Amino acid sequence: MKNKTHHILVVSLLIWGVSFSQQFTNYTTKDGLPSNHVYTILQDVNGFMWFLTDKGIAKYNGAVFKTFTTKEGLPNNDVWDGFTTPDGKFWYLSKSISLGYIIKDSVISFSNANKNEIMNPIYSSQIGNNVYLGGPNKIYKLDNKQWKSVSVLKNGRKGEGLIPVFNNPKVAYLNFYYDALNRFTLSFLDANKKTLKQVSAEGISNQKSVRGQVTDSLYYWVSESEYSILDLNTLELKRYFFKDEVGFETVKYARLNKVGDQIQISGNKFVGYLDKNFHIVDPFYIPEELNAHFGLIDSKKTIWLSTFNKGVFKLPHIKRHIVYQFENDKILNLNYIENDLYLSVFNKGFYKYKPKNKTFNLIKPADDYVFGVCHIKERNTTYFLSQNSIFIEENGTSNQIYFDKESVNPKLLSGHLNDLEYFNSELYASYYFGVYKLDQHTLEIKEDYSQKGCNDLLGFNSRLLLATNDGLKELRNDSIQKIHFKNTVFNRAILSIKPLSDTKLLINTDGYGSYITDLDTIKPIKASEFLIVQDAYVQEESIWLATNTGVLHLGKFNDTYELVKSYSINDGLPNNNVNSIVIKGKDLIVGTNSGLAIIPINQDHEDLFIDIIIEDVTFNDERITDSLNTFRYTANNRLNLKVTPINFSEDNKTFFSYRLDPIQKDCIVTSSTTFNFNNLKPDDYVFSIESGTIKKQLSFTVTPLWWQTLWAKISLLALVLFGLVYSVWSVSKRIQKKKNNALILEKKNIEIQLRALRSQMNPHFVFNSLAAIQYYINTNDIAASETYLVKFSKLIRQFFEWSKETQINLKEELKLIENYLDIEKLRFKDKFIYHITVDKKLNLRKAMLPTMLLQPIVENAINHGIFNKIDNGKVFINVFYESEKRFKVEIIDDGVGFANTQKQSGRKVKSSNVLEDRLRYLNKTGIWDISYTEDELHPDLKDKGSKSTFVITQL
Repeated sequence: MKNKTHHILVVSLLIWGVSFSQQFTNYTTKDGLPSNHVYTILQDVNGFMWFLTDKGIAKYNGAVFKTFTTKEGLPNNDVWDGFTTPDGKFWYLSKSISLGYIIKDSVISFSNANKNEIMNPIYSSQIGNNVYLGGPNKIYKLDNKQWKSVSVLKNGRKGEGLIPVFNNPKVAYLNFYYDALNRFTLSFLDANKKTLKQVSAEGISNQKSVRGQVTDSLYYWVSESEYSILDLNTLELKRYFFKDEVGFETVKYARLNKVGDQIQISGNKFVGYLDKNFHIVDPFYIPEELNAHFGLIDSKKTIWLSTFNKGVFKLPHIKRHIVYQFENDKILNLNYIENDLYLSVFNKGFYKYKPKNKTFNLIKPADDYVFGVCHIKERNTTYFLSQNSIFIEENGTSNQIYFDKESVNPKLLSGHLNDLEYFNSELYASYYFGVYKLDQHTLEIKEDYSQKGCNDLLGFNSRLLLATNDGLKELRNDSIQKIHFKNTVFNRAILSIKPLSDTKLLINTDGYGSYITDLDTIKPIKASEFLIVQDAYVQEESIWLATNTGVLHLGKFNDTYELVKSYSINDGLPNNNVNSIVIKGKDLIVGTNSGLAIIPINQDHEDLFIDIIIEDVTFNDERITDSLNTFRYTANNRLNLKVTPINFSEDNKTFFSYRLDPIQKDCIVTSSTTFNFNNLKPDDYVFSIESGTIKKQLSFTVTPLWWQTLWAKISLLALVLFGLVYSVWSVSKRIQKKKNNALILEKKNIEIQLRALRSQMNPHFVFNSLAAIQYYINTNDIAASETYLVKFSKLIRQFFEWSKETQINLKEELKLIENYLDIEKLRFKDKFIYHITVDKKLNLRKAMLPTMLLQPIVENAINHGIFNKIDNGKVFINVFYESEKRFKVEIIDDGVGFANTQKQSGRKVKSSNVLEDRLRYLNKTGIWDISYTEDELHPDLKDKGSKSTFVITQL
């Protein structure tokens, strides 16, 4: 039963391979292979693919084949096997006197210790980073850069010919021999050549193809019909037949390889894995017409097949679940007609889909351009539109109408139709130059509505809409009229229109994406900008767009459509230029210029971008490595980098985002694989590059010269700063000295000027007082003269005591003024009275003011205010507290006022001029801040009076 199942599976898969071989990508000498005769395919630890041919080796990164031949250092070009080790080396095997490996694109070879002895490593093994060359009679191990023989194999009886086992703690040798009963026997020997166990080796003697040690615990033999696995840990030998495992009696070129952490087995009919019990699982059956003899499944599950005359075939894992048909045919349309799916293929005709086996059957051949299938429900008629004719199926009967391109009858169709639409009980047809109204029975032309560039036709909400190269239009009142939208002017070329709902339409344009409209306003669909949208398929909550870059799946979210997923050739499309799409069950059916694909909708995207390798990195032509990454600064230095992407995607396009920190803050996008930087300053640098999910970095340091070091810069800066500070300090000191000298001189000058002003006031007061005494003597008023003289002498004594000082306290100043007022009161025979009021908050002993500052103003109030008044007068002196260092003094009289005094004298009072000068000099000393104001007390009266105010602040 198992064999029968395998045979059925093999037959079906072979048929599948023949029918859908389009899925494979073929690489030949035209693409860069050194030969189309490919022995083996390997993938190294970095992800590079290696192709071993009879004309050399090719290393492939998905874009470029790098070839290694004798020119690059190979002993010979006929390389038929190899190994890749975890340390990044690729070991090449051929019949030669020297063999070795390739690392970082350099070929290294080691000679046989036995000079001129040719090694023929047909039974070689690889354990970890070590490779052992096994020939028919000898096994070689690399020792001190030479291949040295470690065993001599002989056929014969017991004790003759030991096969060494490497890196196994239990078994050191295998010994094959015929026992006394002539049975082929295998014995296990330890390091002392002591027998551990004996087992029957029947069948192995017939395995003449490949043998070797694949891990430190597994040894294998493979022939065309079977394979045997020896577990060196359990000392068990198991035998498996291809007939039981994959359904084939024989498999040519069968071999077993360790790929990554798994063991793969392959031959000319399949490639698969061995499970933990060494049975073949998940086999891929190789299409027979490829004539492949070996297969490899890489780290991304991509299948690579080698052939002897066709080069290499590649099949990404994602394509194994995709059905491909009509290889290299142009698929023009996919149309649903009453749950049936029809396909239009250029120069072949019309096909109908069979979902059970996912195939299309030809129903109407047509060796010309076919436009699609239309169904008029009202007439129960289906029309198959082609360039030269129309196939009509109506009520079970078929008919074909041919176009008469030579006819001059205006009622006869002379050219192809794009689409048909039944509207208002009339049949309409679109063609490139407009719209026809047709007779429903004869298809004769009833009306011709001219419109150049008419691409599609749709009846929607009682309106017949036209998709044209000049926007959306409609046929109304027997004329074609443009549809205007309220929110924008829309003149885009429209390729197709689809109903989206009962009220909305989907508009697909040529180069401007898709739009949604309610025929009142129109809005673009995000993610479709500037795309050629040739077709669309609408589901309840989804829109599928066929574009020139693949298929876009848009989902409805909050009444807007957003991108859910995009499909390209990397997801299995035959071509990114998609002409038509439909959804059938769980499949996306896509028609392109290169054929048709049936893709599972839920198929996961597989990224075939494996890695970015930073290589050939130099600073001033010196290679940067992990151990050498620090370089001395030089002028005009240069950094050169080359990166190699390993990308096996179908589109083979790789874009990088990179930057060199710290000189580049933002990343730069490029497709270039070389990067150059010049004149890098001393610093720590990190070159970062990424593409997709792959990110790589390279760090290096440019060290400064002695004068560029931090300590040198700090020292130089400190020296400059010191010099600058010293210079500023010296200049500032000289300027301050000059200022101090100027201030001292100015202060002395001010003091001299103040003394001079006080000396001007002293004679002035004495003169007035003596005049008063003279007046009393002349009038023989001896008693008044004596009283006046006593008070005058007392006042003179006070004045002379305080005139030596620059400042006195407020108490002494008020006492001086009070004595002065008493004298003046005697002189004017009590013509005025005075009042002195002091704020209780003031401390009269601490409040200071310049000596005799107030007296001249009081004197002016008496001599120029009260004296010129007819009636008796009053003088008020009010002192107010403002702060600890500030007080205000008001001197008020009800005399004739300032204006009347100046009119009478014709000039300004001299004591006032003296006061102004004195205040100006006092304020310059930096000790006082004194303000003085004069106001009329009663501006509207004849005797206006005066009010003089001092605000005195001691600084």
